[in-house]
Amino acid sequence: MGAAKKVLIIGAGPSGLACAEENLTRNWTYDVTIVDKKLKIGENPRCAGGVGFWMAEKVDVSIPESCIVARIRRICIYGPDGNCCEFRGDSDYGYILNRELFEQDMAKRVEGLGGKFLLGHGVSVEGLKSYHEYDYIVGADGYPSTVAKWVGGPEPQAYDVHHCFQKEILWDWFPKDTIEIYFGSKVAPKGYLWLFQSGEGKVRAGLGTPLSERANLLGLLDSFLERQVYDYEEINVVSKLIPTARPRATNVFLRGKVGFVLVGDAGLFCDPLTGGGIIQAIASGKAAGRALAEGKPLKYDQYINWLRKQNGRRYRLKKVLYSFSDEDLNELIQTMKGFTPKTMSIGKELRRAVIRLLWRKPSLFKKFFKYLR
Repeated sequence: MGAAKKVLIIGAGPSGLACAEENLTRNWTYDVTIVDKKLKIGENPRCAGGVGFWMAEKVDVSIPESCIVARIRRICIYGPDGNCCEFRGDSDYGYILNRELFEQDMAKRVEGLGGKFLLGHGVSVEGLKSYHEYDYIVGADGYPSTVAKWVGGPEPQAYDVHHCFQKEILWDWFPKDTIEIYFGSKVAPKGYLWLFQSGEGKVRAGLGTPLSERANLLGLLDSFLERQVYDYEEINVVSKLIPTARPRATNVFLRGKVGFVLVGDAGLFCDPLTGGGIIQAIASGKAAGRALAEGKPLKYDQYINWLRKQNGRRYRLKKVLYSFSDEDLNELIQTMKGFTPKTMSIGKELRRAVIRLLWRKPSLFKKFFKYLR
């Protein structure tokens, strides 16, 4: 019997943890080590924590009750003119997670399977040269990714990278089952602003716009909150870059005898339309873990191809939606007001609305077909 395969996973977020768990579940003989510059699993997560129920179900992600801080049954989407369309369901659209507890729960399962952790350990591009003793290296280090830079993975343009800024604030009277989304050039040009319930009288208020817009995110967010909340207590502030790009053709790279794979944000697997990435990260991590457990890293692209295709469609929709004028966006919200939701996906409902609006407004057809390519 040959020596056990050695796997190094760089990044202990959802994608890296999912990769380790899937790998060790399918092949317990592997020697799996996860490194992360953080000192504690789940420390200071930089996201709103929202996950869609339908996507979690599709990827077969089990979310412990203790990790859910809010259940979403009402979604309000506002146009630039202040008009709103509201979706309200009898069942959950999705959840807001306590990312710290969720990732710690994943890490416990990985440790139970024999995975090892090396925390407080950063990895540089130069440092990757010293990891030649590993058979596989997994880039789960977010965006921008050190591993992607090392292997030469194509990087997105500024238009396809959203700079996101979020404050967590005390806001006692914000509805406990609700998220609100705001569109418009004066709120978040070529992006959107969100208000997510985060439990215990707290709300996560944030926005994201493409780097190409060079927007003053702090100014936009503060201006919005002053109009909505007047006086509030700020608890936490985070910012991050999110790739909302067209998927890469491949996320598998061979360098000498070492196979590299990119997962999660490093693999550009965020939803291009909404920027959501937790379940997408887990899906890509599980696909990579399966391929590596089989000793066939090239199969990773095959196993995750469904998500690449889905994100490709949503990327085209993003380009259409973000090309809309404020007038177009107002019409879109009016169109959505007449909807009875068919799904539990904001992205799918936006797609329905865009298609219906195109039929009503032929001048948008040229724009639509331009972005089909």
